[in-house]
Amino acid sequence: MVCLTNAFDKGVSAGQSMTASIVINGLEVSNSLSIAMKSDVKSSLALIPPSASPVLKTKITVQMEADFPFTLYKEDLSMNGTSLEDPSYIRYMNVIAVDDALKQFTVMFGGAYSGKYQISIRHREYGLVGTDNLILDVSSSVTDFYPRTGSIYGGTLITITGNNFGNVYTDNPVQISNNGAIGSIDCFVIETSNNTIKCRLDVGIEKDGGIEDTLVVFLKTSEEAICEDCVFTWNTFVPEITDA
Repeated sequence: MVCLTNAFDKGVSAGQSMTASIVINGLEVSNSLSIAMKSDVKSSLALIPPSASPVLKTKITVQMEADFPFTLYKEDLSMNGTSLEDPSYIRYMNVIAVDDALKQFTVMFGGAYSGKYQISIRHREYGLVGTDNLILDVSSSVTDFYPRTGSIYGGTLITITGNNFGNVYTDNPVQISNNGAIGSIDCFVIETSNNTIKCRLDVGIEKDGGIEDTLVVFLKTSEEAICEDCVFTWNTFVPEITDA
């Protein structure tokens, strides 16, 4: 029995064959071995979800073609993502579950630098699975928040919408940032889910009315969620009780 011990990258058309040569101690051995290339390519169709947080663990399910020719077993599958910006940066993912009836398998993604990642999948028997259209978006973003103004005396309840937030209060600290200068004000998280954060604004008594600062959602404090327009304006409005 002869086994390939190194990967090969010779191109050949589907359905054609390659002749294998064997070299032992520098001498080529006569043989009649050939390798037939598959005439069809099976692909993985989708990532569910197609995006993940840079700093939180995320379960990602991969949908294969329904007629994938092999039974799915965890030990037969491997998957990684390669950064489109830096191809030397590769993140490997552990296969944690398979569902052969649905031709799906699930991996655990442990986080990575923000960016787009080309997915690669290999099956032990089949080889490389087609993944040309599988791009994992590693990022977290703020799509909106309200209200966009609050009192310098604190207490404003702010609701933030976006994606890839955490489910633990400490996953995504929130501040009203003084645009890089000293004097940022905390907004204490009281509710959080994958796409919504609610936080209560701390006192900003040293602020003046009309000052425009920036709302920032941190990702475990190591990165910031992307936001195109997160301007927050302070006011000096104080409600009055006019009747008991």
